Amino acid sequence: MSTTNQATPLFRLPAPPADDEALAALRDKRFLIVMGSYPGKRFMYERARELGARLVVLDGPGHWTQAEVGGLFEAFIEVDLQPPDTLADRALRAVRQSGLRFDGVATFEEFAGPVASLLARGLGLTGHPFLSVAHCRDKTLTREICIEAGIPSPRFFRIRAAEELAAAAAHVGFPAVLKPVSGASSVATYRVDGDDELAHRYHQTVDTLKGHLKAADVHSNDEEELIWAKGFDMTLEQFLDGEEFDVDYLLSRGQVAYAGIGRDLPQPYMREVGSRLPPDFPEDKQAELIALGAEVLAVLGFTEGSFHVELKYTSAGPRLIEVNARIGGAYIAKLHRWVWGVDLIGQYLLTRLGRPIAPGKAPRPLTHIATSDLSCPHSGVILRADFLDNIDSPHVILKRVYVTAGQRVTGPDRGVPDSLGEIFVAATSTDEADRILDGLLAQIEFDIAVA
Repeated sequence: MSTTNQATPLFRLPAPPADDEALAALRDKRFLIVMGSYPGKRFMYERARELGARLVVLDGPGHWTQAEVGGLFEAFIEVDLQPPDTLADRALRAVRQSGLRFDGVATFEEFAGPVASLLARGLGLTGHPFLSVAHCRDKTLTREICIEAGIPSPRFFRIRAAEELAAAAAHVGFPAVLKPVSGASSVATYRVDGDDELAHRYHQTVDTLKGHLKAADVHSNDEEELIWAKGFDMTLEQFLDGEEFDVDYLLSRGQVAYAGIGRDLPQPYMREVGSRLPPDFPEDKQAELIALGAEVLAVLGFTEGSFHVELKYTSAGPRLIEVNARIGGAYIAKLHRWVWGVDLIGQYLLTRLGRPIAPGKAPRPLTHIATSDLSCPHSGVILRADFLDNIDSPHVILKRVYVTAGQRVTGPDRGVPDSLGEIFVAATSTDEADRILDGLLAQIEFDIAVA
């Protein structure tokens, strides 16, 4: 991922509260980081290092973190990620052979949850219950557990083969959402509005991914391939009306220690295209969303750690979309620290030490932030990648470009549009942040040659 424009704050944000004294317990503690994820999460590791933590990464050969040993990371433990069925055993063996002793096991990567759980257990350290993480990673299992617990849930159908498409459509109805049962980051997630579109998206996804995996080396260490490592099962779920929200939780001793909620922008392509933190939404309805997410986490058996839960407030009330047993992706951790003064990264690492946490939340928002993805308007070739250079409002706190000149990009004319970059603004109210962001977006011009 290119970052032509660096993520450098241009607006003087209110200083966050002084670090919780409890975070001093992280100093000189060595953490095993299971799968380093993509370079965009580098800031998470930088924050951990600021707090004095020592970091060792376990990942596949050639991962970007390997080149950071001696700087950001203390060491790198190499292990093939394939085949996944024996990954935990091979990883534990590699960790023991390293001769390093660890105080905690952590991960910021969606696919690493089950392996991290088993490694923690094998090393005698704090970790999530394995079944909790496994159920969380399988979207149909999550639904089944919620229904058994009496939690209102959308209709769904697990599709194991093309022959089940008709039965799935008959059970769920349209509109519906098609996605992999173990997916993440909206990979291969589509809204479908009829039988023909369902069949097209299903076959398109499976054929594409089978070809991708066939072309890849059998020992490929592409983390996204782990979505499909155990097959191509997909789920068809009832499309939920209403607005979408993300709640980031910190749990401690089975209790909610922190819950911060953000409001997502409408998502025409089934992926997040922007958010608002804090949300401009009735507080009583926010409380309902937070309560539902906490109930789901408890039903799944989670008691400690950081979680990113996606929900909708529908015409029938709050409903769960999915649970992620990790800190929210992209810059969500930064957003919560900027707005509420809560350090998700530091607090999460404390839970990996087995320590109780009580993060202090600011009594009122320190600032209000609006973010927007920059979706590619049409397919072609990027002629210039400097489209954010002149966006220099004092309210801009972050801007990033993901593409380079000469790069081919996909627009909605050929499927789900590529993200060309993103922009964040801060202001004294959500309305003001929205207004400023809308004005800036209107100034951005993309120079894309049709190809």
